[in-house]
Amino acid sequence: MSKVTIILGVLLAVSLYGNYTLYQDTHTLKQDISELDKQVKLFQGQAEQIQQKLGAITSEKENLDKIRSQLEEKTQAIVPSSSKSITAVAVRPVLVGDGFFQETQYQGTVMNIKVDIRDGTGLVLVNTETPTGVDFQTSAKTAVKVAQEYTDTSLSKKDVIFSITSKNENELQAVDGPSAGMAMTVLLVMEIEDKPINDKILLTGTIQPDGTIGPIGGAAEKADAAGKYGAKTFIVPRGQAVVQVQECQESQDGPFMYKTCKSEAKPLSPITEEKYGMKVVQATDLKSVLDYFG
Repeated sequence: MSKVTIILGVLLAVSLYGNYTLYQDTHTLKQDISELDKQVKLFQGQAEQIQQKLGAITSEKENLDKIRSQLEEKTQAIVPSSSKSITAVAVRPVLVGDGFFQETQYQGTVMNIKVDIRDGTGLVLVNTETPTGVDFQTSAKTAVKVAQEYTDTSLSKKDVIFSITSKNENELQAVDGPSAGMAMTVLLVMEIEDKPINDKILLTGTIQPDGTIGPIGGAAEKADAAGKYGAKTFIVPRGQAVVQVQECQESQDGPFMYKTCKSEAKPLSPITEEKYGMKVVQATDLKSVLDYFG
């Protein structure tokens, strides 16, 4: 065998080996590509499932948002988002003395009245922390009746709730409820008509079924409480803007001293204007009271 033949045989063997190796590498590469293609398809399937789940979550969130919105609307229909309040003045009895001899005196007290109007069946409710001795219920019902007539509004399908509070809750035990009647009426009218309430105007007076303002007691004591509170105008029933002022004179007859006292009714407003910068004005009915509130 010649050298050329041997060389050609070696080259052929090398070529065959190289081709075989290349085939093996190509086959392995095809397998790797096929495996990668399977994994890609698997990831694509998982991605589609995740996208579907995200879509379901988004849809569920939209449903929850819709339900929440509906609940908020229903809640607002049941419980008003806001409620108005008015400040009224009443009197409370206070025992004074040295422990053995005691007498009852009256002091003015300031209280806050808030009203809520809710869907209901025409109930009129009064909510106080300490209702003992407090009779607001009759005045509240009259206030609702008069407010409906004044505003030409029916509250037959509503419940009206008046809440009474004071800076000192213990004072509510002896507050005379009827004198807050006109305040409750004004408050309800303002709530129905959605008008603001001037908190520098305070008032006292009962409410009569015909809308007139009824008499009260302790006008001077109430005016004093209103002035201390910071009111600029204090409304009282017609004829009650007065205070009884006692004036005494002393005289001497020999060794004896005599003291003579008499009470005289004087206008209340000049006294409160000088002391607190507050005017005391008079009203006859609901309309005249509302005129002061603008």
